Amino acid sequence: MKKKWIAMMVVLLLSSLALIGCSSNSSSDGEGDSNKKDKVDLTVNIWAQPHEEEIYKTIIADFEEENPHVNVEFVVTPGDDYSTRLQTLMAGNRTPDIFYVGGGDVNFYVDTGRVLDITDLANESNVLDLDNMWESGISRYTVDDKIYALPKDVGPFAYAYNKDLFDAAGLEYPSSTDPYTWDEYIEVAKQLTVDQSGNTPNDAGFDSRKVKQYGAGFWWVEPAVYSNGAHWLNEDATEITIDDPKFIEALQYVADLRLVHNAVPSQEAEQSTNSYSRWLNGEVAMFPMGPWDQAAFWELDFEYDLMPWPASPNTRESKTWLGSLGFAVSASTKHPQEAFELAAYLTVDEDAQRNLMERGAQVPNLIDMAENEYLELDFAPESKHVFLDVIKNSSQPLPHELTYDGEWFDYFSQTVVDVYEGRKTAEEYVHEVKPKLQELLDASIQKAERAKANQ
Repeated sequence: MKKKWIAMMVVLLLSSLALIGCSSNSSSDGEGDSNKKDKVDLTVNIWAQPHEEEIYKTIIADFEEENPHVNVEFVVTPGDDYSTRLQTLMAGNRTPDIFYVGGGDVNFYVDTGRVLDITDLANESNVLDLDNMWESGISRYTVDDKIYALPKDVGPFAYAYNKDLFDAAGLEYPSSTDPYTWDEYIEVAKQLTVDQSGNTPNDAGFDSRKVKQYGAGFWWVEPAVYSNGAHWLNEDATEITIDDPKFIEALQYVADLRLVHNAVPSQEAEQSTNSYSRWLNGEVAMFPMGPWDQAAFWELDFEYDLMPWPASPNTRESKTWLGSLGFAVSASTKHPQEAFELAAYLTVDEDAQRNLMERGAQVPNLIDMAENEYLELDFAPESKHVFLDVIKNSSQPLPHELTYDGEWFDYFSQTVVDVYEGRKTAEEYVHEVKPKLQELLDASIQKAERAKANQ
């Protein structure tokens, strides 16, 4: 009986060894390895317009199909709530594997250890060609020569105009390459501003309280300041420079579009119906536009195209600002390789970029695609090259992106309405507010120094 039991055990042992051998042979096969990869769960948290959300769902589904071992939870948070929601997740140790950072937030996230240094992953990647990506995108997320995010996009703010309103006023369309001067722009904007009686600001009977059509929507001051050769900060971003006469001139120019020339909505009119809604309704002749607006503007009841921002008479240059968001990988992700691969896929995969481009969501991150396929697309705006001109030649980052935090710029944005509403001249305002802005900037610099000392 004992001999039979021993024989049985030997048979079982040999059978087990055979099975182990079969298993070993199977796993040496390339396809077997892929099928047996551990499942990876990633979370992506961004904000997006509805049409962008649908596009990203498609792109992520394609990534999952190509990487069957990866499961992606895709979460879209409303833009107004995004920052608060992200901070809450981080505080609860539930940071998404991939999330948006803006160019002005990178230093903070780097210094607090929230984002992964992806420099080596980027340099070793066989899908990421940094030479074929916009430098103005990559540089937003590079700190001390290390890359901490990949650009979701570059967002050139061009200037759109309503062709139908130009036709009705008997005006020639603006050039897509030769910008109006500030004075030319004022005259055109006034001719396109009409009250309920059909009068323009050039007519004696014009009633600024009863305007039904404005020459332009409310302006951002950045294009005027940059075009006039001025800035909020000195070169190393340590001093506030808004008392520069060129800055004062630019700020007053923007305020006078409303206060003197009546060509843009007053603060009261803006609160009643904002300029974006007026543009959509065909009640504003010229309005800022980013590439992400393309799909939304396909539904407009009028024809439109792009023009450069007006050029300063002093510099003869047209400048504006370039926005961007980046896909950052969390420093706490359990799957840095897969998270990076997904971020790279969202950033540079040709099919993904073509999807975003053809559905009017953005200018491609791939330079060769932007300079060829994008310009040939048969949808409005016709003069898409204006977007590329901004990216290549005529843009700067927003001022707060040059500093550790943006509290100083927030204060400027909140208080400069005194100039726009005519309570103070630009000169009075800048001299009054400069010390406070410098105090906030100094505090920002000190925060940066403390953060670096604690690294």
